[in-house]
Amino acid sequence: MGVVVVAEKEVEEGAEEEEDEAVKKKKSKKDDENNSSSSDENLVLLATATIAGGIVALNGGPEESLEKIQGFMLSFWNGLIGNHAPGVGGYIEDVYLATLFFGTAYALWRSSAVPRPIGNPIQRKSRTLASTLHVFSGAGALAVALYAVVVERVFRESPGWTWMWVTSSLFLVNSLSYGPLMNIFKASKEGKYAMQLGYSFVASFQGVVWIAWSAQPDAPDWMFWAVMPFWYFSIAKLWESTEFCLALVPEVPRDVKEEDMSFGNKLNKFITAGSRKRLGKMSPDAATLTYVGLNAAAAVFDNCYMAVYTYLGPEQFWHTSQLFNDSDFHLRLVKGTTGSLTVALLIFISTLGWRKQMPMKYAIWLNVALGSVGPWIVLFWHKLLDPSEMWFPQFVFDPEFAYHAYIPSLFGQ
Repeated sequence: MGVVVVAEKEVEEGAEEEEDEAVKKKKSKKDDENNSSSSDENLVLLATATIAGGIVALNGGPEESLEKIQGFMLSFWNGLIGNHAPGVGGYIEDVYLATLFFGTAYALWRSSAVPRPIGNPIQRKSRTLASTLHVFSGAGALAVALYAVVVERVFRESPGWTWMWVTSSLFLVNSLSYGPLMNIFKASKEGKYAMQLGYSFVASFQGVVWIAWSAQPDAPDWMFWAVMPFWYFSIAKLWESTEFCLALVPEVPRDVKEEDMSFGNKLNKFITAGSRKRLGKMSPDAATLTYVGLNAAAAVFDNCYMAVYTYLGPEQFWHTSQLFNDSDFHLRLVKGTTGSLTVALLIFISTLGWRKQMPMKYAIWLNVALGSVGPWIVLFWHKLLDPSEMWFPQFVFDPEFAYHAYIPSLFGQ
């Protein structure tokens, strides 16, 4: 009996020693991680200080740099106040763009591409090439797109060709590199499909960007043909939006047997079964109905937009806008990018919600307010600046202008 007690005591002591050893290892690992993190943060601060010092040196020293900063801030403030649009439209523009500005700044602060202590990045769960491309292209796209929004609102100017190519390329890389991450993205079927729809919108908006820039006087002739591949994303978002609508159709009662179903119920089951399987159970609440309805309308509109452009070509497509709608013709160079920024921002915020980095109820309503309503505000941005302009200039045809099919005219027909 005594032997048994001693043995049990030895076992308990051994278990306690192993537990203590595990705790020590865990603590040691945590200390190593903290030391490594502290070292990395010091390197970031050192690199930041070096870059700042280099910029000051290039500007001729501290005094000259300070003068330039003061001059810029004065110019910025004067532009911000002086270029405020008159009337209610100006306040709507300011509220929306301010929301976009602070939302994007927050997203960049939480982005994995911005290291501590400058940012507060969420932890990356994948270190593959695709995920790295996705993270850094996303952060870059947000930053350069926000730059254009600020330049437009403050100075009422548009960036140039280099900005356009860089921004569009970053958004395309970001929207095409998310696929592998879906395997580790912990969200509902509806959430994953919503993200897929969001990236289809972002990719298709690059077609809208290219359509706008193809009307520039120095645009290359091949830009018209370069727009055509974006039909794929335009049709994809139309189908994906339709899937959401089908998934919300009232389901045939489960207790109804196949032979007892009416023709309408059989048709309902046949058409909606695949969508329900892919999206799962959806609740027809106010937020969901608003999100689905506005996205479906936007997808239909964008496909009509693509169709008219494909038929008319750059010059004819923008004819009415260029002659009679100055604000729309000017804003066309940043509208597509601002729409991309809006949707990309909401995808990131939704990701924060699913990863419990933000209350999901806030992420949902931000998704509705910016992700669904936002692109429509961008579409009618010109009306905020000048209410007298047409709602849809590209769909209003000048009776004094001779329109013709663009593609046949390229071949002399």
